[in-house]
Amino acid sequence: MSTVIPILIFILILGVVVFIHELGHYLMARRAGVFVEEFALGMGPKLFGFRGKPHKPSKETIAWSSSPDYEAPEEDATLYSLRLFPIGGFCKMRGADESIPGDPTALNNKTIPQRMWVMAGGSLFNFIMAFLLFCVLVLLDGYSVPQVHTIRQDTPAYHAGLMAGDRITHLNGRRVSLFEDFITQMEFSGGQPMDVRFVRDGVRHEVNITPMRAGDNFQLGFIMVRHVGFLDSVSEGHQRVGLWGTVSTSAEMIVFNMRMPFILLARFIAGDTMPDGAGVMGPIGMAGEVTVIYQQVISRGILPTFLTMLFFTALLNAALGVMNLLPIPALDGSRLVFLGIEGIRRKPVSPERESLVHMVGFVLLMILAVFIAYRDIVRLIGSGNGY
Repeated sequence: MSTVIPILIFILILGVVVFIHELGHYLMARRAGVFVEEFALGMGPKLFGFRGKPHKPSKETIAWSSSPDYEAPEEDATLYSLRLFPIGGFCKMRGADESIPGDPTALNNKTIPQRMWVMAGGSLFNFIMAFLLFCVLVLLDGYSVPQVHTIRQDTPAYHAGLMAGDRITHLNGRRVSLFEDFITQMEFSGGQPMDVRFVRDGVRHEVNITPMRAGDNFQLGFIMVRHVGFLDSVSEGHQRVGLWGTVSTSAEMIVFNMRMPFILLARFIAGDTMPDGAGVMGPIGMAGEVTVIYQQVISRGILPTFLTMLFFTALLNAALGVMNLLPIPALDGSRLVFLGIEGIRRKPVSPERESLVHMVGFVLLMILAVFIAYRDIVRLIGSGNGY
């Protein structure tokens, strides 16, 4: 049971994240007047499904349906389905992968801005969901900022002369405003000396400090100021979270998690120090990580476990949103690129050519997915965290 429960939790989280993504496509399509043929959760054979209410035809549809070229659809109602494999999902829209001349409910007959909103809708909803989840987490659990609350004796921060109230703004020239920013830059340092810029009484200062190793992490040796959530009591030197702090911190968390994959990729290419555990991970690897995290926090109680899983859900929403906007064939970002090309050329790319690009991209993505899954399994078995 110690592994079954976290795996089920991961499947639930993945289902929620995919549902939010496809819901974004669905709602944007409906808003643009595009007919959604099927809204599915999961992949593979259909387990069950039902059809919604038939769509009321628009004036354009009624006028077009009277033309001699009109062919009535088999079912003028969206099919909502659940499929066998709980990984992925899709929102099948009329005219998305084929040209249907004249049909006002087909995606291919909508304006370029309308089609762009439909394609970007999935990632947009993932970002909105991640933002809302971060807001909930900040309100309930609070957040820390890179400002000195207490200096530990005989530590690098103590010997460098840092004092309570000092607000650290930059590490090695990079701005840090979040706890996550600070921790990431500390890991990037690899224990090497760092230029630490801070503000004291409105005056900027800069010192060079060599972090100390504490377990698996690097630290300067101070306790940060914490904005306490509504689940905790306020202690001396800390304060309760506020509305503006909640909104601004949640927005910064979104930006931080959107930037991090590109930062890690740039460091990997440059051969720089990488944090422990950083790298490409597929669903199997993520399920393994959730299992490890669950086993570590469940002993602290149900509420900390729930908040941790909520945090993971927010991260996964942000990650899926970013990934789908990348200009990789078969992903939403690639379709946005083709729409941009269409806007510049004033005519669409050949549907056959675009379909070929997406098909090749899909095959390559599947090959990559198999490779990542194999590597995740090997890593899990090797670390003793197998299922």
